[in-house]
Amino acid sequence: MEAYKQFFDFEQAPFSVCPNPKFFYSSRSHAEGLDHLRYGIYEGLGFTMITGEPGTGKTMLLRYFIGQAGEDLKIVHIQDPRMSPKELLRAVLESIEVPRSPQADLTERELAEELQELLLLAQRQTKKVVVLLDEAQGLNFEALEGLRLISNLETDSEKLIHIVLFGQTELEERLRERRLRQFDQRILVRCRLRPLESEEIRPHIEHQLLVGRVDPGTEFPLESTAKIYEISAGLPRMVNVLCERAMMSAFLQDTRKIRVQHVVEGWESLNRIGIL
Repeated sequence: MEAYKQFFDFEQAPFSVCPNPKFFYSSRSHAEGLDHLRYGIYEGLGFTMITGEPGTGKTMLLRYFIGQAGEDLKIVHIQDPRMSPKELLRAVLESIEVPRSPQADLTERELAEELQELLLLAQRQTKKVVVLLDEAQGLNFEALEGLRLISNLETDSEKLIHIVLFGQTELEERLRERRLRQFDQRILVRCRLRPLESEEIRPHIEHQLLVGRVDPGTEFPLESTAKIYEISAGLPRMVNVLCERAMMSAFLQDTRKIRVQHVVEGWESLNRIGIL
C-alpha cells in the first residue's frame, strides 16, 4: 500500500518474511550458526548440519553466508534437494562452472567421476566446493545415501567437497534411524538455531528499521517489544510478521508510535486468518 509506505517513509519493507540477507540480524544463536558453518568448511570436516524450528532463520543464515563467502569458496546452493542421487550429482555438476552441462545419458558412476575431476581442479585452484542444501528434512534415504557417497570424494589428506544441511528438527529425528547410522556418524559439526532471546527483540527491531530506512520517528516502546516477545516466543519470522501488522494498525490510527494495543490488534488479525 503506497500510503502506508509514504507514512513510514521507508525504502524497503523492514519486516518482510522474505529472507533478504541485507536484513540479517546477528543474534547470539545466528552468530553461533555462522561460526559452526565456517569451522566445518575451513577445517574440512565433510558434513555440517544446521537445524531449527520453522521460522528460526535457517534460510536467512544460509543466504547471508552465501553473500559473505569469499572467492576461495565455490558455492552450490540447492533449494529443493528432493531428488534422486543421479539428479543430485547432475545438479551439483551444473552448478559448478563447467564448460558444458553433463550429458543426460551419463551413468551415475560417470557423473561421479566427472565431479571428482572438477573437484580436483578446484583444489589445485585452492578453492573449496561447498554444497548448501536447504529444506534438507525433505531428503529421502536414497538422496542421503547419495550425499554420503559424494562426501567420499577426497584425497589422502583432505575432503574435496563440503556439504551443509539446513533443515527443520525433523532432520535430526530422521538421522536417528538405524539405516542412516553411517550417515549420521559423519556429521561432525552440528548447530541448532534458537529463537531470539527477550533482550534481543528490541535490537532486532531497531536493526530492521535502520536497514529499511524507516522514518526515524517510528518507535516501538519497551512494553510493545515485550508483548511481541510474549506472543512470538522469539521466532524471528513471527517477530517480523507481528511488527508489520502492528505498524499497519498504527498507520490506520495515524501514529508512528507502535503501542501494545497495535501489537495486540496485529496479533488478532493474524489469528483471524490462522497464522498465529
